[in-house]
Amino acid sequence: MKNIHNKISYSLVLVFLLSLVSFSCEDDDSIPRRGKPELTLLNNSIAVTEGETAVFTLDVEYAISDKIDIRIDVLDNDGNPVVTAEGDPTTGNGFYDRVQFESFEVPYPTWFESGWFQYGYLGGTGYVASYPAFTETIEINIETLQDFIQEGSTTVNLRLSATSLMNATIEEDISLTINDFVGDDLVTRLNWAGDYLDSGADPCDINDGLDLDLELIYNGAYVQTSYNDCPEELVILSTDGDGTYTVDASFWTANGNTSADGSNVPVTIEFMKSGVFLESVDLSALFPINDGGLSDGNGNAITSFTIEKAGNNYTITDSNNTQIAQGRLSNYRLTLEEKRALKN
Repeated sequence: MKNIHNKISYSLVLVFLLSLVSFSCEDDDSIPRRGKPELTLLNNSIAVTEGETAVFTLDVEYAISDKIDIRIDVLDNDGNPVVTAEGDPTTGNGFYDRVQFESFEVPYPTWFESGWFQYGYLGGTGYVASYPAFTETIEINIETLQDFIQEGSTTVNLRLSATSLMNATIEEDISLTINDFVGDDLVTRLNWAGDYLDSGADPCDINDGLDLDLELIYNGAYVQTSYNDCPEELVILSTDGDGTYTVDASFWTANGNTSADGSNVPVTIEFMKSGVFLESVDLSALFPINDGGLSDGNGNAITSFTIEKAGNNYTITDSNNTQIAQGRLSNYRLTLEEKRALKN
């Protein structure tokens, strides 16, 4: 009888120990599991405002000791993947550039940047997002781009999937709605980029190309200058003081560049309030390349605009009191020496 009791006790102890081991194994994510975990999307549809990042969250069925890769395709209106990298496949292995989309950016490597077949055959489209071993929650970020044009809501559809070399399973379509950003600040931008100099120099190269400037004056003082960029840019914040601002746009120097046909600098100035208005003014007639800029002795190489600010409302006129139009001033406020000192 005693032996039977001992055998039962030993059996119970053995079963208990085995159950502890089994329970421990089930809870230990560091132990590799067989198969491919399913990825479950928590939300298929997200709405954001231009400039924000949409975050799609996925739960991993169980952690594995391998990294997880997810293919992301941009879909057209018919639900077909669109091209995300373009190039010439006939030159060796080919060279491909990312396709730039107007309203969004997928911040992961394209099929080409990912290493072609490293993740399985992708069919020449899509991106690949990778996550480390033992990941339990995955976030996929889709960045949206802010512009100054009021275009209404835009919807972008994408597909999340796996290929034969990926260590998880998923097949889901997601939808991203991008709403217009409506800003309160006023941005002024001066742009003269292109390919038009006889020397072949880049017009935006401050040392060898052309040098154009923006200056902002408020209550008789220079409150902002933009001298070393292309395009040049100034920003009046909605929190800045109300009143009258003056924007001076000038051609500083041609750096010795000339134009055989006597053409002008193809420069435009833009006044932009996000989601409200974008007004562009062609200033090219004011700045003949062969006449040079202020520093070259051309005192006419400047034009001014007046901005009346009341809260986040802006009224913009030129020096002839014409709203958003060209106007030239025959003089400028800073002496050449003072401006050279500022620019240096």
